Amino acid sequence: MAKLGKPVKKSPEEKVMDFYYQAVDYFEKNKNRVYTILTVVVVIIAAIFLYFRNQSNQNETADLELNKVKQFYIAGSYQQAMTGDSSGMSKGLQYIVDNYSSTESGQAAKVMLANCYMYFRDFDNAEKYYKDFSGKNEMYKSTALAGLGAVAEAKNDFLSAAKYYEKAANISKTATNNEENLFYAIRDYSFLKDNDNVKRLVKILKTDYPKSKFLQQVARYDTNEN
Repeated sequence: MAKLGKPVKKSPEEKVMDFYYQAVDYFEKNKNRVYTILTVVVVIIAAIFLYFRNQSNQNETADLELNKVKQFYIAGSYQQAMTGDSSGMSKGLQYIVDNYSSTESGQAAKVMLANCYMYFRDFDNAEKYYKDFSGKNEMYKSTALAGLGAVAEAKNDFLSAAKYYEKAANISKTATNNEENLFYAIRDYSFLKDNDNVKRLVKILKTDYPKSKFLQQVARYDTNEN
């Protein structure tokens, strides 16, 4: 029986050349498929590039429009803030929400628009835009939840109101309206005679915000002091 010879060990250069010729052979046999894959990859890259460029442009435009609205909003001219002014300088919050809701400024506009509806006691539309908020900004997220609490209060749903206010107070430890939201939650639980939750939240308010201006107001709801 003949002995098998030892396999010939190829040099690194020979291995590279083998790989090259195999690649060329594969390409020649499958070039239509390769061209198709390359075309798809190029199209995907171009689409991603255009998407992010469009998002950047949308963000800039939304920021600009929101800044135009803020002067009316801060001044308490809520109708102009909502629909824009007669000179056309500002297109209004509704325009921003309808056209730029995919941007953070568009999401901020939702909360501001909801606040305007609250001012006019249009609770259904206020609730709609508070619930629609999906931005990343924690201040606006907390404001939207507190707004839903205010809507629930207006509809005499004190349990939902208390839960919304408590959620709002827990979004961020640095939010400036946490103490106020805790106070409103305590007040609503008190309306429901839910003493356990009143005691729990009063304790949180005293512990986390020992200098809060709401401590005096909340004393009347604290059953531990009666």
